[in-house]
Amino acid sequence: MRYFLALTMACSALAAFAAPVELTLPNKLVANAEYRKGDPNKPAVILLHGFLQTHEFPIIHRLVEGIADTGRSVLAPTLTLGVTHRRQSLACEAIHTHTMQDVEGEIGAWVKWLKARHPGSIILLGHSFGSVEALAYLSGKPDPAITHFIGVSIIEGRLRLNTAETRKLIADIRKQARNRQPRVLTQQFSFCQEYQATPASLLSYLEWTPQRVLDASAGLTLPKLFIMGGRDDRLGSGWVDQLKTRNRVKIIPGANHFMDGEHEFDLLDSVLAELSLAS
Repeated sequence: MRYFLALTMACSALAAFAAPVELTLPNKLVANAEYRKGDPNKPAVILLHGFLQTHEFPIIHRLVEGIADTGRSVLAPTLTLGVTHRRQSLACEAIHTHTMQDVEGEIGAWVKWLKARHPGSIILLGHSFGSVEALAYLSGKPDPAITHFIGVSIIEGRLRLNTAETRKLIADIRKQARNRQPRVLTQQFSFCQEYQATPASLLSYLEWTPQRVLDASAGLTLPKLFIMGGRDDRLGSGWVDQLKTRNRVKIIPGANHFMDGEHEFDLLDSVLAELSLAS
C-alpha cells in the first residue's frame, strides 16, 4: 500500500491540477488558497492549517497531494488572521487582532465557495489548532454540506496555569475586552512564549479551554475521527486519554505532532481510510 501511494504521489502527471484561488471576504480582506478540482461524485475535503501557519505548511501540503491523487477535490485555504493576501506565517510577537469568531466566518466563507463548485458533500480536516478552529465552526451553525470531521494532532490549547489561575486570567481579560481597553496583552499560548494580542482576540482563543474542546467534540452529531501521534510531545499530560473517553481516536505509534518522516504515510493511510468510509 505504501509503495503504491509513494509511486502515485511521484507521478505528477496523475496529480490534479493545482490552482491558486482568492476569495474576497465580507470584511474586504482577500484570502488565498490552493484548490485541486476532482471527481464531483466523491466528497471534497477542506484542510485547515495549524496556529499562525499557512496552507503551505508541510503536513498540509503532503495531505493535499495525497488526497488529490485519489481523485477527490481538495481545498486548502490560508486563514487571513487579519492580514489581506497573507502568504507567510505570523510571528508570535506580531500584534494579533483577529478572533476565533473571525476564523469561523472565514471557514464558512470557504465552505460556501467550495459548495458553488462541488455538488456533493464536504469533509473538514484540521491539523493541530486548525482542528480546534474547525471544531469551533462545527459547534456553531455549520453548513449541512459538511458531513464528516477529521482532527489531526488536535491540541488542547491550554495555558501553563492551574485551573484557578486560568479562570482568574480569563475573567480579567474578559473585563478588559468588555471595556474595550485599547491595550496589547502578552501571554504564553500554544507554542508561543510571548503571544501578543488585543484583549478581545486573546480572550476568543483562551475561552477554548481543554474542557470546552472535549465537550464540543463529544457534542458533534456528525461522524468524526481524531488521529494522534503516539510520541506527540506538544500535548498536556493525559490529553489523548481524555479524547478517547468521548471520541473515536486512532493512534499512530511513534509519530510526533507533525506526523513527519515515515509516519507521513501512516497518516495518509489513516486519512484515506476514513475518507473511504465517508464516500
